[in-house]
Amino acid sequence: MTRERFYGDSDPVETQEWLDALASVLENEGPERAKYLLDKMGEKARQSGLQVNDLTTPYINTIAPEYQAQMPGDHFMERRIRSLIRWNALAMVQKANLSDDELG
Repeated sequence: MTRERFYGDSDPVETQEWLDALASVLENEGPERAKYLLDKMGEKARQSGLQVNDLTTPYINTIAPEYQAQMPGDHFMERRIRSLIRWNALAMVQKANLSDDELG
């Protein structure tokens, strides 16, 4: 379901005016100016108490797990190495605490 169908467009003429204004800014003043205006509008909307999503979203892996390549290597050995690294970090913190108990 698209946002337009979910929310409905109570004033399609006004919506088209906003879209035309954005197209005009892009054409006459460039993308930097359009981005600036959109950022300012988002800022004003947030100040007014509206929850506004950013135009950029976090990266989401688009490869389904069943299509991902198997990880090469020896899983048991890699797990053992990670465990030893954690153990070493613990030992270093313990040693540092002997001289200064504010650490770790």
